[in-house]
This record gives sequence, structure tokens and C-alpha cells, in this order.
Amino acid sequence: MNKQEYRKKIDSLGSRNDLIPGIHNYCDRWCERCQFTSKCGSYALTEGFDENQENNDLQNKKFWDDLHMIFEVTSELINEKANELGIDIENLDEDEYKCELVENEAVKMSKKYGFEIIDWIKDNGIEINEIAEKIIVINEEEIIKLKDAVEVTQWYSLFISAKVHRVFMDYCHDDDFEYDRLGSSKIAIIAIERSISALAYLLENLSGHEDVFTKIPVKFVKNKKRFANSISKNNGF
Repeated sequence: MNKQEYRKKIDSLGSRNDLIPGIHNYCDRWCERCQFTSKCGSYALTEGFDENQENNDLQNKKFWDDLHMIFEVTSELINEKANELGIDIENLDEDEYKCELVENEAVKMSKKYGFEIIDWIKDNGIEINEIAEKIIVINEEEIIKLKDAVEVTQWYSLFISAKVHRVFMDYCHDDDFEYDRLGSSKIAIIAIERSISALAYLLENLSGHEDVFTKIPVKFVKNKKRFANSISKNNGF
């Protein structure tokens, strides 16, 4: 896809009634498993690029050429819109757009969980592979479940922290961001629940690792109502 084609694709999104506005802001970025790609403007922008895994490699020149083109078009569109609205983006009042992170228990817990669970998977990789070799001899369907459990755990490990971080960002109590907090909270809780289900399956097959549950933010799931209420008040977890 060239630059002109990409600009045309962006322009066409505004006239599409089949898309759900902003849905991409509250997803888990796992397009391969998403049921709403046909409704997502962000996914629509990726159509037309080479999806071959080899071309997505960071060492591949085409990957960087495409990324450069996307940034270039985005920058041009921002500047064009700013000029249209009479905004001097070179002289913005930075204080107006600053936000502060509320360092509460939820933020600290999710961050700690992300790094600890990555280390846990890394430290137990050999054992997980050994279990997989045994399972595949008995039941091929179970090996799919095991692989899925590992993928889910890895995928959401740091994702949870990113969303919880976003939930508790303080935008000077701007009401426009309340909807954003609610959306981020929902996807964070979904990711937590999926992670716990995946880890539960792993622990069924890996004996002696029951203590891993002490590293999981179960508190989020047990206190979902309290967690949601704390968002609008932004008063901690």
C-alpha cells in the first residue's frame, strides 16, 4: 500500500456506518481472536498491508518502510487539521494536557504481577514443554488447551498493567475521560479473568506451583464492583 492509498483509506473511515467509533481503544489488541474486526476502524487500516509473518519481523525493511509511511501520513493529517482549526501545535500549553498517575494499590499490584508472571513462565518453560510432550501422546486436544493457556497468560501479562495504569490516570477530573476510564476498566477486568482461567489450567497440569496464585491480582476479580466505583471517584482501590 502506498501513501496515497493509505490516506484515502483513512478518509473513507469517516463515511463508514458499519464501524463502531472508538472500539479499538477498549480492546486487547488480539485481532486474531477478536469477533469485532469487521466493526473496527483500526483493524480496517491494517488491511492491505502484507500480513506475512516474515514481513512483520523487525529486521525486515518493508516493515519499517510501512511504519514510516503510517507515521508520515498521520503527522500530515494532524498538521492539516490543526491549521484548519487555527491551532499552533508548535506552541501548545503543555500544562493543559498533563496528567498524573495515581499510584494506588491496583496500579502497583498489576505492574508487579506482569513482571512476576513473565519470569514464572520463563523459569518453568522447560517443565511446560515436558508436560506438553506427555499430553500430546494421550490427547491432542489437550495440547491445544495447554498452548492456549500459555499464550493467554503471556499476552495479558503486561497488558493488564497498561490498562489499569490508564484507568487511574488523573486528567484533572475532566468529565470527558470518565467514559475512557470505564472502558479501560472493563477490558482490564476481562484480561484478569482470562489470565486466571489460563493459569488455573496450567496449574492443573503443573504440580507444585500452587503458590503462583499468590502473584495473581485475584483481588481485582473479587472486588469488581469496588474497582469500578473507584474509577469515577479516582480515589484508589
